[in-house]
Amino acid sequence: MSNDLGFGKTAKLDLSGFAPGPSEKTGSRQEQEAAERAGFQSREPVERVRRIRKASEPLDQAFVRAPIDVINRFKQYCNETGMSYGEALDELMRKAGI
Repeated sequence: MSNDLGFGKTAKLDLSGFAPGPSEKTGSRQEQEAAERAGFQSREPVERVRRIRKASEPLDQAFVRAPIDVINRFKQYCNETGMSYGEALDELMRKAGI
């Protein structure tokens, strides 16, 4: 009785002639439409878009308690101008001559 359990010394497998066939990254348009109708979702990784930030200077925080109508006006000003809170504070202080 042999103790090699079928893993005895055998000739090495010659894979020199093996080459993968042509691959398609995505299927045909019909296959994609059928997959969408069936509710399948792509497994392709979603690329995360990096946020481009402005050159930064040292930052600090200031917490302000104010009546809600004042805070709402400030937030509305920021929304209308597209400025961040810090940019809006700087702009308003500049306009006030501070």
